[in-house]
Amino acid sequence: LDAQPEDFVHVSSHTRYDPMPMHDMGFRNLVLLDRGYDPVPPGYDLTVVKTLDELNTLLGI
Repeated sequence: LDAQPEDFVHVSSHTRYDPMPMHDMGFRNLVLLDRGYDPVPPGYDLTVVKTLDELNTLLGI
């Protein structure tokens, strides 16, 4: 893709198998769609949203 980690936004509703490993691989634009499955882990600088509409607003869509 000829892209860097900062060129992506990763969105997920589970912390353990998505944003935590993505953070460890150098991705920083991480969004947690908080559906109440997992606690929000400290230290990962996740942007937390409750709905996809909220995410769309943040992205300017």
